[in-house]
Amino acid sequence: MVHLPGTADTSTADEDRLAELGYKQDLKREWSLIHNFGASFSIISVITGITTLFQYGLTTGGPGVMSIGWIVVNFFTFFVGLGMAEIVSAVPTSGGPYFWAAVLASEKWGPFCAWVTGWFNLLGQVAVTTGITFGGANLISTLATVKGGYEPTPAKIIGIYAALLFSHAVVNTFGVKILKYLNNVSITLHSVGISCIAIAVLAKAPKLQSAKFVFATFNDSTGDPGWGEIASPAYVAIIGILVAQYTITGYDASAHMSEETKDAARAAPYGVLMSLAVSAFFGFFIMLAFLFSIQDFERTVGSDYAQPVLQIFVDVFGENGAIGLFAVIIICVWHCGLFSLTSNSRMMYGFARDAGLPRWFAHTDQKFQSPIRTIWLSAFLAFCLALPSLGSAVAFAGKFSPDSVMTDIILTDKI
Repeated sequence: MVHLPGTADTSTADEDRLAELGYKQDLKREWSLIHNFGASFSIISVITGITTLFQYGLTTGGPGVMSIGWIVVNFFTFFVGLGMAEIVSAVPTSGGPYFWAAVLASEKWGPFCAWVTGWFNLLGQVAVTTGITFGGANLISTLATVKGGYEPTPAKIIGIYAALLFSHAVVNTFGVKILKYLNNVSITLHSVGISCIAIAVLAKAPKLQSAKFVFATFNDSTGDPGWGEIASPAYVAIIGILVAQYTITGYDASAHMSEETKDAARAAPYGVLMSLAVSAFFGFFIMLAFLFSIQDFERTVGSDYAQPVLQIFVDVFGENGAIGLFAVIIICVWHCGLFSLTSNSRMMYGFARDAGLPRWFAHTDQKFQSPIRTIWLSAFLAFCLALPSLGSAVAFAGKFSPDSVMTDIILTDKI
């Protein structure tokens, strides 16, 4: 007899496998393969990374590094994903990488490797959550300036940021049912939504840049003199591909959500690989659409809005059209931050369950069957991490340069 995913037999098998790993089923197991994929796909959120880092990319290497770098980064990242998929198929737990470290290391070094990996993972995830949601707060502030009269300040941006974090924590508190619905919305926005934006920009643009501009233009505006002169153009290219490297993170969410996913040993690895493949495609599409639609490179880089994607929209659609399209991007960013907090809280829940954090945090609410304590801990830590922006933008920015590096370290060291 063939048993379909999500049947009672599969659910029992999931719980039995979890018991073999030393845990009982506390979280509500309601997610399907599509929902598991959607969590990672939403956190990768190519439109979030590309929009918030477009200015950085144009000045640090330019269009050529952005377009070719996207291909290079996604090619090699997929191999990391293959290794992760293999491991999560055998060890599907909320803890993810730190638990894998304990299993794969020797008996002597297992606890130490798990502890180090867990803290790298925790700090990296908090930094990613902060970067996403703070980026969303900045985009909202930028959009408010389009019609004039609004002056963004660090205090105002922190206020918007706090409101976004609060909304994410509240939604996560009510458990997987509402998250399943928003997951479907997010998948649609990040696929159909950004495809419509890309097609509209290309179709409406008064002129399109040449393929040479998009794939072969190098620009070093990193200072006077720039890093291309101080070090070398190769160095500028290497730091320029961080646009793609920062964007393609968070796909370990499929592992962190495995204890809430039916047929996790199959669905979680597919979730990892599908999120990487689909994100690579849609990200390349929207990246090329924006680059080809640049009307004036200097005006885009030096935009009065300090946001080149918004400047492209204004040049192509006018202010009213730009406001509408940019609002869609902000909604995508909100979903990205929402599921980043979801993944972050599950990792902390697993870590606390294994005494990496105080065991008080290893608690699931009986009504919603969600780890409410780690949800609010994640939000609190992310809020604290953004507070330095009130004093020094440079110090604040410096906190996020290692986040993609930390998350990749804890993934590749298992492979």
